[in-house]
Amino acid sequence: MTSAKSSPLARLRHAPRRLLDQIDRNHQRIEREYVERGYVRKYADRIGSIRDKRLVEVNKIRYDKRLPHLLVSRPGALTDDHWSARRINTLAAQFPGWKRYLEIGIFEGLTFASVRIRHRVGVDPRPLFDVRYPPRGCSVRVQTSDDYFATIRATERFDVAFIDGLHTAEQTYRDVVNVFAHLDHGPVLIDDTVPLDEISAIPDQEESYLARARAGLEGRQWHGDVWRVVLLLDRHHPELDWRTMSDRGNPQTLVWRRHRGSHVVSATPAQFKSVMEESYSDVFSNGTPGAFRTTSEDDALRTCAAALRAS
Repeated sequence: MTSAKSSPLARLRHAPRRLLDQIDRNHQRIEREYVERGYVRKYADRIGSIRDKRLVEVNKIRYDKRLPHLLVSRPGALTDDHWSARRINTLAAQFPGWKRYLEIGIFEGLTFASVRIRHRVGVDPRPLFDVRYPPRGCSVRVQTSDDYFATIRATERFDVAFIDGLHTAEQTYRDVVNVFAHLDHGPVLIDDTVPLDEISAIPDQEESYLARARAGLEGRQWHGDVWRVVLLLDRHHPELDWRTMSDRGNPQTLVWRRHRGSHVVSATPAQFKSVMEESYSDVFSNGTPGAFRTTSEDDALRTCAAALRAS
């Protein structure tokens, strides 16, 4: 005997409610997936130009939800605080053959997303943006730079590179040598080569912040001891030339080969130890040393471009 609840008439009467329940469950599933994707639409937002139109809206939601932000799919206009991308793009505009860019230490991805070179590779063990949606032409390697260089082919080549990774002399110098092993002929831009003061030159970031707070100083400027890398260049790398830019942004050192194809060989442990024994107060007692070859941004970029064309 058929029960009243399971009769065809009863099922027909409850069909609208079941349909509405199913629609509600589908909406909840779609919303759950939407949240899991970080408020990115499943299909439409795979297209970068469409995603960019709602980037501000989505990143505001992500910020409120403490989710990593999205990067623009294509480089846009640069602001005054995008000096790294500005310097790289100024050079790249003079060498249209440059197709591959490497960035060590991509952090929030602002420089990485703003460089106008077709293929970009970023390396960082803890990038602070959503790596599932990288800018167009970009790939992100979520690993240390040491691991990255240990796994790529010896024939892997780049045209220009930016080093803004771990701000210690040991790591930055190792990155410089490794990067040159994979550069055809282009330059390397090294960030934070001239500390603001002795506190900003402390290699440990947290220790530097604490020291600044104890001294009653404002700000969180930190450069580490990357400055030692320039001393190593000066003392042990006659095959390289460089200029340190001191205006229109953060001090950075632009390095290039004097002669195309010359090998960049790492300093010996004894040579490295000698530089590590130098103190910030001694090296910078009379300002930035001449070894840094400090000049304006325009002059540094002009000198580098002329040297690359001539060699």
